[in-house]
Amino acid sequence: MLPSLPSMGNMQALQMLPRRGILLAVSTVTVFIVLFQFYGDVPVEYYRNYAPGEAMAPMATSNDTPQPAYFKGQPEWDWTIPEHARSMNGYARTPQNRDIVVLTASDGGGHNSAIPNVLERVLDDRQKYCARHGYTNLWLNTSRYDIGDAHRTWSKIPAVAEAFYLHPNAEWVWLIDTDIIIMTPDYDLVKELLSPKALQAGLLRGAPILDGTLAENPTYINTTEDFRVEEIDILITQDHQSVNTGSTFFRRSAFTRWTLEMMTDYTMLMGQEHGGAEQDALKHLMLEHRLVRDHVGIYSQRKFNAYVQGGDNMGYRDGDLLVHFAGCWVGGKCQEWFEEYWGKKGHKDVWKPATGNA
Repeated sequence: MLPSLPSMGNMQALQMLPRRGILLAVSTVTVFIVLFQFYGDVPVEYYRNYAPGEAMAPMATSNDTPQPAYFKGQPEWDWTIPEHARSMNGYARTPQNRDIVVLTASDGGGHNSAIPNVLERVLDDRQKYCARHGYTNLWLNTSRYDIGDAHRTWSKIPAVAEAFYLHPNAEWVWLIDTDIIIMTPDYDLVKELLSPKALQAGLLRGAPILDGTLAENPTYINTTEDFRVEEIDILITQDHQSVNTGSTFFRRSAFTRWTLEMMTDYTMLMGQEHGGAEQDALKHLMLEHRLVRDHVGIYSQRKFNAYVQGGDNMGYRDGDLLVHFAGCWVGGKCQEWFEEYWGKKGHKDVWKPATGNA
């Protein structure tokens, strides 16, 4: 008996089987190619900033090996600026906590070395503060930079550039000296200082820019009355004498990069005799150039740079973000003051209340 022939429908089905297999194989290969192409082109910074949990490619920072040549020839000095920040017209937006870097630029020496283990202690404390808010804690050893014959404090400027280089998605770098204790760990930098709303409400308008004691050395130059929040790229405070760079915020922008370049011009500023080093350089640019004044915002001193001593406008009061031991070496008070305030950081009791006489 002859076997029955397959029906026409069955024959068509049999003919379709190899085609379907081929199409499925081609489709699968195509999907893998597309995925490989996409993820192969995604920079590692994508994962570093947006992946939940621990970074897939943590930043490696060498704080032991000196740089091989003059700092401006190093790759990190050529840090990138995104398209939205390349115009001098600026931009205004509320930064994400993950895009704020808290930078300690120090080798642990100088006047601060009078405080036992000061660098280790403040770095550990700042790490806890950053972990609490989602900021990035970064220490860069300033002894690594070749800055020629300039005073060592100038090395804080290449550290700012390297911070932007190491963290290409960082929008703000907060440069904070070693002799500073964060006193209020709940303090929200975005809400209090960096958001457009905070800038609009808090920056000083028409305030004198100081160059020594105002009564003896009036500059007749004031902060801008009608500043644009979009243009504010550097945040600073000033004490009774001048601006103080012990606690300064830099925003990633074309203006900030230009300013760091100008501050470290060796012939005009960095290589000259300036008692205040990089601090005097920024003050000089502010006094001489309206362009710079339009981009540098001044907050009242206690907003993020309160001192140990001073009245309500200058000295630390309960609830202030930090205390800065500027000048503590003059009377040999660094260790004494540091230990006193270290024991009170995070305090909730009434300790240094404002008197209302600011």
